[in-house]
Amino acid sequence: MPDKLRVVVMTQADRFFIPKNIDKAASACELLEIVEVNCKSALENRTKDYLKWFGFWQCAKMGTVTIGREAEKYLDRLSGYRLFHGWCSVRDAARKNHIPHRVITDSNDPAYVQHIRELNPDLIISYSAPQIIKPALLSVPRYGVINVHGALLPNYRGCLPSFWYLYNDEKLGGATVHYMSAKIDDGDILEQGSVDISDCKSMFRLMKKTKTVGGELMLKALENIANGTLEPRKNETEKGSYFTWPTVEQAREFRAKGKRLI
Repeated sequence: MPDKLRVVVMTQADRFFIPKNIDKAASACELLEIVEVNCKSALENRTKDYLKWFGFWQCAKMGTVTIGREAEKYLDRLSGYRLFHGWCSVRDAARKNHIPHRVITDSNDPAYVQHIRELNPDLIISYSAPQIIKPALLSVPRYGVINVHGALLPNYRGCLPSFWYLYNDEKLGGATVHYMSAKIDDGDILEQGSVDISDCKSMFRLMKKTKTVGGELMLKALENIANGTLEPRKNETEKGSYFTWPTVEQAREFRAKGKRLI
């Protein structure tokens, strides 16, 4: 049996999907640290945009579900993580697994890069880390930096693939684990899997499906890296599609199609 990979996780605040995937990763490798990147482009910091895109009532519904999840988080802590298994926040996934947790605002800050050098990880894995990682950090881990993206690359590179899948009335979605480079969703593909999204009318339901697939694919990638059996393939971005944040008009069209945030 190969030694467990020594891994740093980079992500952003999440209460619903990412903590469960972190918990899975903790069973497959030695997690040295879990890092939340709280920058301008993190989804939690785009409340005004969500109000413009989805309207007051959808955002209020999301807020109600979030408040309920916060209540579950505190009940989970009181139960010693026996109720919800630490899956109600990234911080709680770290606490449950006795892994150091920190919040930063800049992935590329020289002080943070030096901190990672001192940790000397084999690998950094990203679950929706919200910043482009620059070469100084990309070059630190022995096996580089890998990311799970909620789409079937090279298509739907860029921002908010859950929105664009629904906007374009796609029937098949999925996730891709790929090497990170200095360009967005540009590195070689390591693992990829599809899922039926024909029954999805909300981004929340679609993300539950694609992030579940993504978490399993990350475990496969970790196993293959540890075993030396990884077989990357080219991410042919010139043949794919790229999407930015939606405009207000596009969000209006999204809602007119009967699609929702939650």
